[in-house]
Amino acid sequence: MMATLWEIMPAMSVLAFVLAITPGPNNFLLASSGAQFGMKRSLRHLLGIRLGIMVLIVLCASGVGAAMTQHPGIYQTLRYLGLGYMLWMAGKLALSSASGMAAEQTGPLSVRQATLFQLGNVKAWMACLALVSSYNLPEQYWSSVLMILLVFTAFGFMANSLWAYMGYGMRCLLDSPKKQQGFNVALALLTVGTLLPAFLD
Repeated sequence: MMATLWEIMPAMSVLAFVLAITPGPNNFLLASSGAQFGMKRSLRHLLGIRLGIMVLIVLCASGVGAAMTQHPGIYQTLRYLGLGYMLWMAGKLALSSASGMAAEQTGPLSVRQATLFQLGNVKAWMACLALVSSYNLPEQYWSSVLMILLVFTAFGFMANSLWAYMGYGMRCLLDSPKKQQGFNVALALLTVGTLLPAFLD
């Protein structure tokens, strides 16, 4: 059985990396965090994302994700609460000041904030459902779920780090409050753009 688990790892790893590196709310917020606060201070945001994703995978594996899709009322309520929270975060990002003092007072998302953010992240829910439904092995279910957790955490961490590092690499170009503000607004608009399909669904 372990040989079977190892056989699915390459395809699972590719899917995990693709799902984690594609544009979305997490990555846009990480890019902004990297640009404003640097890599070291953005680490707690990054860790919170991965912890939240782990929680989602366990919830999906336990049947919570499937149960929500079977109960439209609960699903719609959670979806719109989550979308509302993500829109609030996008607005906060767009309106954030580029001044050093304001950035210091605000700071990057904490581990807890980034973890809770995943509960309302429709893209993250769909990614976790796709992984669990595609790569679980019924005859050794929780062993395969554990491998999904390990693979998605490792490759997701690498993918998310690239976005934070991209933002960090742009710091030299964002050498004025006006440029930093424009960068934040652009990322906020991109974040809202990724949410539109969920509203139109």
